[in-house]
Amino acid sequence: MATRPQRQVLAEVAYELIRRRLVDHEIPPGSRMNINTLAAELDVSPTPLREALARLEAEGLVVKRSLAGYAAAPLLGPRDLDELFDVRLLLEPAIAARAADRTAPGDLARLAGTLAETEAAKDDGSRESMLVYLRNDAAFHDGIAALGGNALLRTTLCRLHAHAHQYRLFFRAGMARATLVEHERILQALGERDADTAAARMRTHLRRARERLAGAVGDDHARTGT
Repeated sequence: MATRPQRQVLAEVAYELIRRRLVDHEIPPGSRMNINTLAAELDVSPTPLREALARLEAEGLVVKRSLAGYAAAPLLGPRDLDELFDVRLLLEPAIAARAADRTAPGDLARLAGTLAETEAAKDDGSRESMLVYLRNDAAFHDGIAALGGNALLRTTLCRLHAHAHQYRLFFRAGMARATLVEHERILQALGERDADTAAARMRTHLRRARERLAGAVGDDHARTGT
């Protein structure tokens, strides 16, 4: 029995590391994932690694193929991506409204800190600025979800964000600045404890984010002919 907690810890560590690699495209979409190679790289045994992969499979970030093991899930298609934003539009404005009723000064300071980091970073489309932008974008949305007080909704949104952030290869200069302005407006509504305005501004932000991402994906497909 003493080994069970340790295995759970190892499985959790493996899950977080592999998830980050998937979202960062260090493990490219659609590529095969060798369990023995991953176990050696992460310094864990195959058992907790398989537990981590099963969890990632449930989230749709990896797929298990008959007689071929695990592979990174391919990027969502245009329709799937559109549906992902449909779900976010249903959930996140409501969560922003709940958060507005529960926000304390310390919460506002933490959210403002993520925005300050984004503002301090260059918005030049580079990998470095992309990573800062996406890390803080996830932190901002997760922070609001945490304030909403519903753990299941927070977990659901975390999974949705992971899929959305897999599209980071379509990151363009200017996206971070536009997102920052929209986040600042949401934060202002939270500070004023204005639930209706927080919900409306979150809805506007998500719609514009979908438009920016769809435009970038379309431009890339036109350029490459895919």
